[in-house]
Amino acid sequence: MPINSPPHRRVIQNKSFLGKTLIKNAYLSVFLTFFGLPAVAQERWQNDAYITQSFIKIALEREYKETKHPKLVRWEKPISVYFESDTGDAKLQLDLLTVQMRHLAYISGMHIYFTKQAKGAGILVIFTRYKNIEDKVRQYIGDPDKIRKALNEAVCLGNFRINQRHEITSGIIIIPVDYAREKARLLDCVVEEITQLLGLPNDSDEVFPSVFNDHSIDTYLSPLDYILLKALYSPHLKPGMTVKQVKAVFPSVLKDLHQSGDIQHALQRVQIHSLRRYVGD
Repeated sequence: MPINSPPHRRVIQNKSFLGKTLIKNAYLSVFLTFFGLPAVAQERWQNDAYITQSFIKIALEREYKETKHPKLVRWEKPISVYFESDTGDAKLQLDLLTVQMRHLAYISGMHIYFTKQAKGAGILVIFTRYKNIEDKVRQYIGDPDKIRKALNEAVCLGNFRINQRHEITSGIIIIPVDYAREKARLLDCVVEEITQLLGLPNDSDEVFPSVFNDHSIDTYLSPLDYILLKALYSPHLKPGMTVKQVKAVFPSVLKDLHQSGDIQHALQRVQIHSLRRYVGD
């Protein structure tokens, strides 16, 4: 017998009992429909108020930086990506990056493509060794002392720049492969840092399930992350919006997400083109 086969079990049907059970279930279904009660329980992350609260936390707050008047940021133009590695296993790293970029393009609707030129690239993704990380920061970001807290606390680093319209114009991700593997966070770095560079820059313990929650066990994008990314690139939102402005139009964002089925089917849709599906996890 195959090990996945259930053990053989003798089933005795009581037709009278079965009939009564079916009738009761039918009455229950009518009752739920009549009184407008959902037959299937809604997950907390599918609740409109919770999605709104989570979006404000992740999109309009900043990790490692206090912002009195936060503004919405996102890309408005196609994103070119430059890949660099000096650690070995470059093919594996590029494969992981390619799958994650394709996943984010699918969710956000943004055109994301690779370039062989570092100069002028939208996002630089640097896979390096831990001993080289400060040199890479100095080369691509600036004075390491200005981001010392992030260097001391983070496994990997992400940084982006915006223009006066609060459009993201460039970004860089530095992943110390040896250190990330030591912490069992290599996939986490690829998934989280790149997703944050699309305009969801904050981490919060109040948002769950999410890769943006440092105490979550999520390595891959969760259904809630899928919804937040869909919301970020809604046509109802624009770069530069304040918290008040975002809250004012967010009901329209949620209405679209409900109509498209993106909230109801987020659990299934987040798996399409995903890194989780690619690695078979």
